[in-house]
Amino acid sequence: YIYGRATSHLPMSRLAAASIAVNAILVLFLVFYTSSHGNTNVGSTIRTRLPSISRVRVPMSMQRSPQCTRSTRVRDAIYGTHEDKPDGLENIKLTHPSGAEATIYKFGAAATSYKDPQGVEWLAVRPDAKFDGTKAISGGIPHCFPQFGPGALPQHGFARDSYWEVISAGDSTATFQLTESEKTLEIWPYPFKALYTVTVDEDGLKTKLVIQNTGDKPFEFTGALHSYFDISNIDDISIVGPFKGKEILDRMQDPAAKIVSESDAITISTETDQVVEGVVGSVKINDKGKGKSLLVSSTQGWADTVLWNPYGNEGMGYKKFVCVEAAAAMKPVSVEPGASWVADMDLIPSAL
Repeated sequence: YIYGRATSHLPMSRLAAASIAVNAILVLFLVFYTSSHGNTNVGSTIRTRLPSISRVRVPMSMQRSPQCTRSTRVRDAIYGTHEDKPDGLENIKLTHPSGAEATIYKFGAAATSYKDPQGVEWLAVRPDAKFDGTKAISGGIPHCFPQFGPGALPQHGFARDSYWEVISAGDSTATFQLTESEKTLEIWPYPFKALYTVTVDEDGLKTKLVIQNTGDKPFEFTGALHSYFDISNIDDISIVGPFKGKEILDRMQDPAAKIVSESDAITISTETDQVVEGVVGSVKINDKGKGKSLLVSSTQGWADTVLWNPYGNEGMGYKKFVCVEAAAAMKPVSVEPGASWVADMDLIPSAL
């Protein structure tokens, strides 16, 4: 009766608003009355029928894009942008309870930071790196695919300057996907699917790359993880592996020529671009300045080790990084239709 008398003179546009307001007041009164008189059942029933924001699950297709001014947590992974800029390249941050963490960009699926549980950074980004999408990120772990070095395709292929899709993500692991597009088919006329999984845990950073041939013709490729490792100083590190007696393709010579390694420990004191054929899986970077060592480990897929440093180039920041790359550089990988090629590379820090 009160409701009817109070609203009978209102136009329809205002009647709806008044109706909502009156109903809200009545509900609040009923909850207060029943609670104050010891009858909590009615109040509880009403409260459970009211929408609870904390329990609403928003479909992934409707969630806000991670392109935002500050990091947001989606599906337990932390999404953000470069330097938190609204138009910056999107990235994802993985964390582990041990304190280890990693940052990977969707552009190039490039991991640009890996810190071990003690907070020691192991990936380097060059001071001349671009984060505007105009070129591949010069640092971290860029992808060379489907071509490693100079050849018929663009230098290092197209994977490193393509946008990858995040298809799954959790606190400490994420999987990125790249498939053929008009851009890639113009460069390399084969359908494919690349799946790249990055996981961070208390022992290290683990990567797994799967290349699937989704077409009806076999294809060949070469590739690498063009890893830039953070070091204290290029003059204070040595790269140790089963190098002694192995042939090394020295690409600094013109034309490139093969030399034989005389030691298992390699130091860098000049501009270096070398491919150690058939050596991969257990290569260490010993850093006296850090007092730590980093094992670059691979158990499948990758076949060669590439060493690179632009010694003397201050603009590239040559003193603070060295590239020790797990690669399939010397012999092309062949993948039949419907088949897959799998490679892994793990980074495992330890005391020196």
